[in-house]
Amino acid sequence: MAEIFTFPVSVKESGGKNYMINVRSDWNVTQVKEAIVRQSRLQLTQFKLVFAGMELKEQMTLQGIGVQNTSTLHCVRGNFSASVQLERSMKPLKDVNLGAMEPAAAAAAAAEGQRTQFYVYCKKPCEAIAPGKLRVRCAECKDTAFVLSKEPSGWSDVLTPRKMSGNCNSTSCQCKTAEFFFKCSSHHTLNEDTSVPLYMIRSNDVKVECIICLAVREMVVVFDCIVGHSICVGCFVEYMERTLNDRGFVEDRQHGYTIKCPAGCDGSEVKEIHHFRMMGNKNYDKYQRFGTEECVLQMGGILCPQVDCGNGLLPEQGQRRIECNECKHVFCARCKKAYHSGSCNSASSRQQGAQAYNTNRFSAVDAERARWVVANERYIEDNAKRCPRCGVAIQKTEGCNHMTCTCKFEFCWLCLIEWNGNCQGRHWFRATR
Repeated sequence: MAEIFTFPVSVKESGGKNYMINVRSDWNVTQVKEAIVRQSRLQLTQFKLVFAGMELKEQMTLQGIGVQNTSTLHCVRGNFSASVQLERSMKPLKDVNLGAMEPAAAAAAAAEGQRTQFYVYCKKPCEAIAPGKLRVRCAECKDTAFVLSKEPSGWSDVLTPRKMSGNCNSTSCQCKTAEFFFKCSSHHTLNEDTSVPLYMIRSNDVKVECIICLAVREMVVVFDCIVGHSICVGCFVEYMERTLNDRGFVEDRQHGYTIKCPAGCDGSEVKEIHHFRMMGNKNYDKYQRFGTEECVLQMGGILCPQVDCGNGLLPEQGQRRIECNECKHVFCARCKKAYHSGSCNSASSRQQGAQAYNTNRFSAVDAERARWVVANERYIEDNAKRCPRCGVAIQKTEGCNHMTCTCKFEFCWLCLIEWNGNCQGRHWFRATR
């Protein structure tokens, strides 16, 4: 069974009231709300919880939605007459252990003299993007003495829970399912020191140009679009900050408050919100605030128009006279001005902000260049290499870099040396599209 531990989270009520509550890692949202009720004067039907731009449903688990030590949960007040189901039976979600994260500014950190295929966000002591190492353990007992029946060939094998199988060597466990996790390779780590994999960040082995600045950098961010658009880390941070300040992030039902590829490609949404920590503390806090506001509006709520308030409110349908429960400002729900009798001069709607990042700068030439790079990369991966011991040409047909020659010599496809622990930790499989 997964280790259960207690940690504090911050609760921010509408209008800015903050306090801390202690939660358990195996709790669901209903249990968290009950803890809030015990510390506040609210009732279960008077508020909803929002995290990273998503409304939290009752049976979501803290582990499943990525709530960690000192995460902030936004408590949005309203009157909800629907009954709250207090079911406590939940099947535990088996997934990559994301660890506890602190907001931090990101800085590129490369491993000297070694190939790095995985990158993580290291909480401490790095507080930055860092080279990562991949490890595997039993999904049930967490014993690392686990033997895979087949080695991973891509990110899908690693990030999809319970996809890979094998045998646990623990005498008291009969589990056949593997669980992958990542660690920072820049410093010594304990068993529980896991880090969040930033799967969009890749080593730029094929020297692809950034589609924004056209420079060739050591690291690039690759989006999940068909073309596989790539931008350097510096341009990615600038793109995120500019889009955030222009209120260009969008509310996605599945992934929360997020952005797409700069070229606007379908299906290219950033799915792991920890990539947004690369913007630094101040901008990440702004990202969470904007995401909460957007979620309130998507839920049919409104924001208090009073200066320095902006409290999220969820009034009853048809209610026109609104009194903010924080600043006590009374206003009209239709025009957002001070409450008045009679009809409004004009119905107002919330401001949309500036347009999102200008995508016209990306031409068909850029798209064609990206397609050529992807095709060229596939050719390089499929090209045969010679065994370092006997010289026999070997063609790699899958993503795993652990090769075994006909002469029984085991070597690394990337380093062309005898397979070792560093190779397994840093580039077990080829971390490309």
